[in-house]
Amino acid sequence: MSDSFTALSGRKVVSQTSAEELGDVAHIVIDVKRHKVASLIVGKGRKALVLDWDQVGGLGPDAVMVADESALHAPRNDHENAAADGKLELIGKRALSDIGNDLGELSDVRFDPNTGIIESLALGEREQSAESLLGAGSYAAIFLNDRA
Repeated sequence: MSDSFTALSGRKVVSQTSAEELGDVAHIVIDVKRHKVASLIVGKGRKALVLDWDQVGGLGPDAVMVADESALHAPRNDHENAAADGKLELIGKRALSDIGNDLGELSDVRFDPNTGIIESLALGEREQSAESLLGAGSYAAIFLNDRA
């Protein structure tokens, strides 16, 4: 069963130890080379925290579970700061082929909620395989051109 970035956005993050709500998922960051969710950004602005994917204890339809508050940390480098600022968010990003053709706008990303592996990316009504994603930055996501 898959989950999607649009469904995950806004989901509560809850501590399994204290049962306290720690914030809401604001952004999802991927590791393009591994085609996997790298981390979740919890909260917004200066209070945004990073939740590394390996710290996710469970992912349900209503909440993301973590062991405790220590699973979240402040951004530690420029990449995590850019992610916390929403600059690496894929949804709504322009999609370009590797030869410069406009492919539309990224509307969603489907992933395995157990492993974080990206399954497909939606460009409007069209699905693109995760393997075709070559890179993602603040301006656009780049996809391998289908020359067939």
